[in-house]
Amino acid sequence: MKEKGSKSKETKQKILTVALRLFVEKGYEKSTMREIASQAQLAPGAAYYYFPSKDHIIFHYYTQCHEDHLDLADEILSKETSLEKRISGVVKANIQVAQPYHEISRILFKTAADPTHPLSPFSEQSRTLRDKDTAVFQQVIQGGDTRVPEQYIERLPRLLWLYKMGIVLYWIFDKSENQKMTFELIEQTSALIVKLIKISKLPVLQSLVNQMVTMIEYFVPK
Repeated sequence: MKEKGSKSKETKQKILTVALRLFVEKGYEKSTMREIASQAQLAPGAAYYYFPSKDHIIFHYYTQCHEDHLDLADEILSKETSLEKRISGVVKANIQVAQPYHEISRILFKTAADPTHPLSPFSEQSRTLRDKDTAVFQQVIQGGDTRVPEQYIERLPRLLWLYKMGIVLYWIFDKSENQKMTFELIEQTSALIVKLIKISKLPVLQSLVNQMVTMIEYFVPK
């Protein structure tokens, strides 16, 4: 039984590797499942058995990246108490996991940028991974050394997820060597986020900050 599971995992990884290469070479839309199966030395039916569509291949890739990111995030959160470093560490870990796939991420962005496409991070099909990512940021704020005002405890994880998506977008277009500008951006913006959390406790700014947060929540797709 274990051998069968291992073989299945190897086959899925082979299909994923071939598919990602083809997506880079030909583009996501022009690559076909039949071609992926052929280059993976599989019958089309065998490829469809593991992945009913190209979208399923990419969701498998997203899931793998999430699991790898979660391992790094857990390690960071188990040691770090500074909220600023917890935020920056978790977001940096996401970029580090994605770094070997910078080129394919740029290719996929052309498709995922369409808000109606299943691969969009805001799509209904992406909700499970979106919720898991948001849950990671719930852990981030729970163990931090900066107290988050009660009215933002449930709202902040989603805002941090949106922040991370903005960082990923910057990373996709970052042409600096090894995307070092992205990591500098994470450092500076993480510090700014914590400062905003702290000043949100000031009576004179509470109303303004709450208005800003409410506006973001209203206009960003759920």
